[in-house]
Amino acid sequence: MNGNPMNNDALTATGYLSVAVRTAEGAIPIEGALVTVRSEGDGEGDAIASFLTDNSGLTPRIYLPTAPRERSTAPGYDVPYATYSVDVRRQGYHSNLYTSIPIFDGITSIQTANLIPLPENGTSGTQVPDEVLIFDESSFSRLNGNGGAR
Repeated sequence: MNGNPMNNDALTATGYLSVAVRTAEGAIPIEGALVTVRSEGDGEGDAIASFLTDNSGLTPRIYLPTAPRERSTAPGYDVPYATYSVDVRRQGYHSNLYTSIPIFDGITSIQTANLIPLPENGTSGTQVPDEVLIFDESSFSRLNGNGGAR
């Protein structure tokens, strides 16, 4: 086997993910946000599951395939986890895409998504078009549309 964390033959364990969607720098939960979990790979990745957040801004705990914890001590493996992406959308807010979220065997990872409200047009009350903000969880940096760090 190789060290590719997303080699499906190597994903024999289960990890968990919960997403907390908030605004106002994490102070206010957002109910009804659409959270889509995707596998990582070439391009956008396949959608695995979609959920709406509850009144606490949380998704249910999502079960995801990952590498077994034994990979952390076995030679020849690059990483003992699998990575996933999460797309978060809610009307009235900029959409966010979080990439490279690590999922470990037997561990619940909690991804916080902080949404920024869209500004309103001063005359008509309509909102400007949606924009997707992309975050790379492995480097903790925001990426621009070309994949470069901002």
